[in-house]
Amino acid sequence: MSRVPLSDAEAAEQEERFQRALAEYIADPDTPPNLLEGVGFRRFLEVLNPRFKPNFKEVGSEFCKIYKERKAGVKEFLGKFDGMISLSVEILRHENPSNGFCPDDYLCLSAHFVDEKWKLQKWVLHSRGLMLKEDLGPSAVLYDDDDWGVFRWLEEFGIEKKISTLAMINDDVGYDQLVGCVKNHIQEKKGIQLNDQLFRVYCFEEMIATMVQGAFNKIKKIVDKLSFLCGFVSITPVWNVTNSHLKEALELWSAGEYSSVDTDVVPTPEEWKKVEGVCKIVDSIYEVSNALFQAKQLTANVYLYHLHELHEILTQASVDSDSFVNTVVKGMLKAFDRYWDKMFLLLGISAALDPRFKMKYVEFASSKVKGPDGSSQAAAVLGAFDKLFDEYALRVSEKVNCTSESSASVSDSEGATPRHVNHTFSVLQDYEKFTQLKGYLEEPVLPWSKDFDVLAWWSTAGTKYPILCKIARDFLAIPVMLATSHQAFSTGPRPADRNMVHMKPNTLHAFMCARSWSPRQ
Repeated sequence: MSRVPLSDAEAAEQEERFQRALAEYIADPDTPPNLLEGVGFRRFLEVLNPRFKPNFKEVGSEFCKIYKERKAGVKEFLGKFDGMISLSVEILRHENPSNGFCPDDYLCLSAHFVDEKWKLQKWVLHSRGLMLKEDLGPSAVLYDDDDWGVFRWLEEFGIEKKISTLAMINDDVGYDQLVGCVKNHIQEKKGIQLNDQLFRVYCFEEMIATMVQGAFNKIKKIVDKLSFLCGFVSITPVWNVTNSHLKEALELWSAGEYSSVDTDVVPTPEEWKKVEGVCKIVDSIYEVSNALFQAKQLTANVYLYHLHELHEILTQASVDSDSFVNTVVKGMLKAFDRYWDKMFLLLGISAALDPRFKMKYVEFASSKVKGPDGSSQAAAVLGAFDKLFDEYALRVSEKVNCTSESSASVSDSEGATPRHVNHTFSVLQDYEKFTQLKGYLEEPVLPWSKDFDVLAWWSTAGTKYPILCKIARDFLAIPVMLATSHQAFSTGPRPADRNMVHMKPNTLHAFMCARSWSPRQ
């Protein structure tokens, strides 16, 4: 039986449905962004519907429709969200050969939070290309508006009063200006927790990259020799790849591969020993960091443990190594100490919210890393807990007061007897202020479990520790690392997806946001 040909109107309607279905498929975060470029996928679509010719421009138009539909739900959710939201700003970079390899930078602003199901979420709020101010020259790092458009989108989503922290990879003048500008905006709207001691989050992977890159720079002249000798050895922007190449060169040298080569271009035995020493310590750092880098989603409670582990490795290496490697390790320990001091308060609070650690581990780790000074750091964490508890208890009481006053107004209008209770004091009295905090911290820690799910634990602890539960929900969502998997080994900005480069600004924004707002996320 032959198929009845479609009318032009029916064919157009069918193609529109195909475009929509394809846009929704690409909006799934598990779908490769460059799917439309694949010849095999295009042929598959042609088999399904020979008349359908996928066009990224038309699919992009459908994508913008999906973005608008999902945005309404996102705004409603964030508007009603009863908690704090952490921000991250990531800079993605595309090396543009058509512009003399001058990089094109792209901003990605994201919100991090734990939802009502106690699932960690990362939603992109805005994505855009960044343009340098022309009058500042090509080396400038300041962009075309002071806050890079960040605060406009906080207001757009109605969350400007719910921001707790801002995480960024880079730590230089231009990025510090952005942090300061956003912080000032937020301070105008509301206070910042603990007098902004926690506002700026410094990323773990950048600290690791700084340490490793510093070590490679110590042997740069030797690496230059190896580059001439081997061809495949160089200091790449991905530090584990650099280390792998250096170890491969060491294996070839050990096997006598370069014994017949002119000695002027072959490193001396002393130089090979330096390379070997650097590779050994970088291997140790890799063992610690890779466990974190390979995890898909991490909560803030785990980092203090791994930092302590890293410090133990570096301290031992400084004792066991020769004078050259000892110098390298001392440089690493300086970078470690800077990071520890900047981040200890945040990581200490987060670790104490892990029932396997609590304050006992915070005190132990700080004493091991900082010696006599560790006790003051641990005391600062405990003091911060007290202040946070007061702040969250007050927030709960104000919310209860608001609800009570609303109910009393209804009762008055209906002629019922008004019910007025001073909820601020009664709630604080019911909680006995620090009873929850002391009770939690003084209870025995849970046995160590590698696969422990801290969010699942707190999701059931709300009845026993209602205020601490709110603190945990906010703090465990703070992103301490922005890159994962192989991208976390980068020593510079993460590479931008090449599809981003060819998108119009509106399509780029819709593409990045809608994929992160997938209903399956």
